[in-house]
Amino acid sequence: MSKKVFAISSLSCLILLVFIISLLSGSNQLSLETFWQIIQGGGTATQRLLLINFRLPRTLVAILAGAGLAFAGFLLQGVTRNDLADSSILGINSGAGLFVLLYLGFFSDGSRPWLLPLFASLGSLLAGSVVYLTAHRRHGGITVNRLLLAGIAVNAGISALTLFLTVNMSEQTYNFVTSWLAGSIWGVSWQYVLILTVALIILLPITLTQIKALEVLGFGDEAAISLGVKIKNLRQVSLLLAILIAGCCVSMAGSISFVGLLAPHAAKRLLGSAKISTYLTSGLIGALFVLAGDTLGKNILASGEIPAGILVALIGAPYFVFLLMRKSY
Repeated sequence: MSKKVFAISSLSCLILLVFIISLLSGSNQLSLETFWQIIQGGGTATQRLLLINFRLPRTLVAILAGAGLAFAGFLLQGVTRNDLADSSILGINSGAGLFVLLYLGFFSDGSRPWLLPLFASLGSLLAGSVVYLTAHRRHGGITVNRLLLAGIAVNAGISALTLFLTVNMSEQTYNFVTSWLAGSIWGVSWQYVLILTVALIILLPITLTQIKALEVLGFGDEAAISLGVKIKNLRQVSLLLAILIAGCCVSMAGSISFVGLLAPHAAKRLLGSAKISTYLTSGLIGALFVLAGDTLGKNILASGEIPAGILVALIGAPYFVFLLMRKSY
């Protein structure tokens, strides 16, 4: 068995295992016997409602959002040739979160969730454009230092604006928005699953056409140009795809940070450089990260939950600092 097949098979089995644990666990535990009865159409009405209407959509959103954020991070690292690139670090998630906050807090009653990806994409595009334009030099391209500094500055500005806006919200809206910004997947419905699935089905096939060119770009601009790669178009399209994917995922699952940093790194350690198999493996790892974080978050406390975004950040933040200290920029 090849290393690629083994990695993908192992990760798929782990996701399936955590998927089942997530469906069974929570404040009201379900047994495997009950789970099997519900699948066959049995069980009580309450048990079916709990599993099918509440836990299953939540678990699927965690998987889809984790995979999408990992794909976005993979593209960003390939475009910038920067191991530290991630949608949360570069302010893209913050921009999406700000626009979703504006929509949920001031213009919506929550009855039209299909508008969330639209507003989130607008916010992520705005933040991504500001970071790109700030970091880009007319004749020198994008430098790592400028990119990180621009991302940190945009993140700080958006965070301050977000904090200011939450002060003027009602207590109920404030509690919901702060929970969402922390990366809580609680309360999602089948509408969220459908919206995120459609968005990824549309965007992901396009990203697959970019991976081989990104692998060539990893050898340097001159090598890529000599092999016929249109660098400017590649960067613009890949950056746009990463921003749209990240925006859609944030709109459905909340602001979950560092998945796009951790998952591509883990995939490259397993399989090597920016190949399609590595790209797909990073999606599986991202799905596993968020699903495991959400499952652990709803079981770690006797009462209440810890948002998945907080648990993932507890791993991602120290790893980011480690990478920053290890690299010579």
